[in-house]
Amino acid sequence: MKKIFVLMALAVFLTGCGKTGSLDVIGEIQIETIENSSDDAFHNSLDPSFEERNLEILAECKNRKIERSIDTAIGATLLINAQASVDGITGVSQYEYVLTDITEEMRTDLFKSVFSEKSDRAEYDERNDVWTLEIDAKIRNYFLYQISYSNGGTNIPGEQIIILENRYYDLYPFEDNRLRSASDSTVDLTLDDAVDRCGLIVDSITNTGDYAADYVQAYGNNGRRPYLKVVFKRILDGMPVTAYNDMRFLIDDDGVEKVTGSVFSVREIGLEKTLLSLDEAVRRLQEQAVLLDLEGESQMTISEITLEYVVIISDDGRILITPVWRFLLGKDEDERNFLRQKILGIDAVTGELIWEERGETM
Repeated sequence: MKKIFVLMALAVFLTGCGKTGSLDVIGEIQIETIENSSDDAFHNSLDPSFEERNLEILAECKNRKIERSIDTAIGATLLINAQASVDGITGVSQYEYVLTDITEEMRTDLFKSVFSEKSDRAEYDERNDVWTLEIDAKIRNYFLYQISYSNGGTNIPGEQIIILENRYYDLYPFEDNRLRSASDSTVDLTLDDAVDRCGLIVDSITNTGDYAADYVQAYGNNGRRPYLKVVFKRILDGMPVTAYNDMRFLIDDDGVEKVTGSVFSVREIGLEKTLLSLDEAVRRLQEQAVLLDLEGESQMTISEITLEYVVIISDDGRILITPVWRFLLGKDEDERNFLRQKILGIDAVTGELIWEERGETM
């Protein structure tokens, strides 16, 4: 059984929204120096000295390589042979994750982007509160749309989830059907074309313009129907936000077969302390390795370390987007991509271990 260890707290330094400032360069990282125009007492209390230190911590990671062997309590080994990667990060902060209801306007935009002129053929079933769009009545090939809620694993209470799926095909979206490399896909559609098509749908639903494809995985083992899974995440400060229900698409040569995920808005809180350095994060990982169950593996390799945002639920019940040092599992790019949804990380504010699978709690 998957073990989940997440402890969290407030933190993150102030960047961004509704403020003016200038650009400084530390190393090769561009940083916006904030001149706070807010009357918010909390933001006014932030000390610029630790903001500068946070930026220095990122700059110090450039060209860093970490090599370490960490033994867990059950005799397994974490082998770290990893390059630090913080390119593209424009700042670090902490945000409140604000639930957003799925509206009828979103549903309409989704149907138009997926089905084009056929979207007008959709029918509403008031009794079951679902929409259907028939593709081929002879073989009962139709799409079903509904709004659902997380019902498995750790999740956000009350969060609405879009589900649009072709009910004719059983695409079997499980690990034993996943190909080791996306390049092994037998779908004629290229990975770039799949990302482009799904990106148009994301833009139509969210209207924020700040989502990007995070990874693409290929499915179709043992003669099963081949398809691609494309996962989009919102980007804040140049970092992807891993939520509990990321925007996910199953797409094949016939088009998009399934869309699931939640949308959200954010409110910046800001950090009032420095981040853990990369070395401190590695030390915290080593200290808490006793909590790790590598799910039957005797050894797992970490080949890249990044700073990313992860959604957490604080002890007082607040839903926060917080920076996390992620230790990406896998010996190479293909294996990292295959294991992308597994989070091994250290909360960059509290130092607590995060070890769980994310992105899909349905």
